Amino acid sequence: MKKSTSWLLILCISAIAGVFLLQFFWIRNYYYVNKATFEKEVNLVFEDALGKELNVRCDTIENNVFHLLLDTNEFSLSNVYDDHRHAMMVHIINKRGKKDDFMFSMNDLLNEVKENDNGPAKIYLVKRLVSSIRAEDLMKHMVWYQTQRLGDFIQAQEHKYDFDTARLRPIFTKLLSQKDIHVSFAFYTRNNDSTYNNTNFNEGLISKYPVITRAHLTYKLKKNEHYVRAMFTNPFSYIITKMGLMFGASLLLIVVVAFSLFYLLRSLLTEKKLSLIKNDFISNITHELKTPIATVSAAVESLSDFDVLSDTEKTKRYLSHSKKELQRLSGLVDTILTSSLYENQQFDCNPEPFNIDEVMQGLLNNYKFGTPKPVIINYHNTTPTLKADKQLFAQVIANIIDNAIKYSSDDVTIDIRCTLSNNFFVIAIKDNGIGIQKKDMPYLFEKFYRVPTNKHLIKGHGLGLNYVKSIMERHKGWVRVESEFGEGTTITLGWPV
Repeated sequence: MKKSTSWLLILCISAIAGVFLLQFFWIRNYYYVNKATFEKEVNLVFEDALGKELNVRCDTIENNVFHLLLDTNEFSLSNVYDDHRHAMMVHIINKRGKKDDFMFSMNDLLNEVKENDNGPAKIYLVKRLVSSIRAEDLMKHMVWYQTQRLGDFIQAQEHKYDFDTARLRPIFTKLLSQKDIHVSFAFYTRNNDSTYNNTNFNEGLISKYPVITRAHLTYKLKKNEHYVRAMFTNPFSYIITKMGLMFGASLLLIVVVAFSLFYLLRSLLTEKKLSLIKNDFISNITHELKTPIATVSAAVESLSDFDVLSDTEKTKRYLSHSKKELQRLSGLVDTILTSSLYENQQFDCNPEPFNIDEVMQGLLNNYKFGTPKPVIINYHNTTPTLKADKQLFAQVIANIIDNAIKYSSDDVTIDIRCTLSNNFFVIAIKDNGIGIQKKDMPYLFEKFYRVPTNKHLIKGHGLGLNYVKSIMERHKGWVRVESEFGEGTTITLGWPV
């Protein structure tokens, strides 16, 4: 049995370890898949943020160029149809330098624009022009000089509204929020980098920012920060949140499997323990039953075979022994039956007021004579009455005193003190016996359990304290055991008042 239990224990532990390992590797792989997805998402969002940041700058520059071209003190715009080219030719002149001019064609202009006309036709012309400048110059990060004055202004505007991470940050943060990404990040700008993402970073940077996006050109004019990346702190909390239900289900599965195997193993060990206790009880009760049976059998045999009936004195003596042993046998049967009733809470409990000292003195008188060893009992009580089942009360006290005498040395001293505490009548029964080891304390109230000693020399069935607990629970009271091995035991009972 012990060997099979050991193998079952090894099997259960191996099964739990296997489930843990499988779930660990599954969760680990799923985590890295989500981390890779996170890296892809932040790269896409970062690229979008850079495009939006450029659009914001272009919007500002485009608006400033639009108002400059509408200023008649700065530029003169006009258009006329060129028969030779078969196109509408637009003429732009810098009024601060008449030689600084430029002419280009714009076929979809239907209305003629005069030099000093700021009407709808000119506004449309200027819008078309600045839109072309935005598409051909600003978005491609280069400036075509239609006139020197206009080119210088656009270039000055590009320097003024150069790439700036302070402008990029709120745009990037907003786009990340739209993806429910709330992970701390920082920008990393360098003069030299690679847009192929094959740059090596030092371990210190990687440990602080484990996720770094691809590099993008900034086209920065003022400084040498030509490349920019976004660096993210550990996205563990974000990834775990994304894993959500799957992660929770995995943990729940691990807990359920572990609990089930633990419960199964615990039940098996409990059954094994109960089986050992049962076998021990059967052994003890068999030993107890054999003695009166053997005594009665010997007496009957003597009366039958050795002509003892003619001897009145011997007959009476044999019958007296037989009667005592049969009473003892009957008591053992009653004990077992009563134990079953106590376990199922089927015994009668009739609380009534009674005089405590009267019951206690009646019990204590039984121990003045007829005990196998000398017993001294010190009793102290200041409470006159208690409402409880008088008979059950007496059985509880008797069981505890019996145990105190059984598990004591040759000279027995028992101190019984009664007090009132927190609406309970408390009886503390202290002996000078052999005490109980700490390893046995949790099992004292279990049915049939006996503290490991020479059990055949100390008579008992492991039922006494189980009786006590059942009776105290029926009275809504409590029982507590305190003991030091080799120094005696104190059992305290609390009866509600």
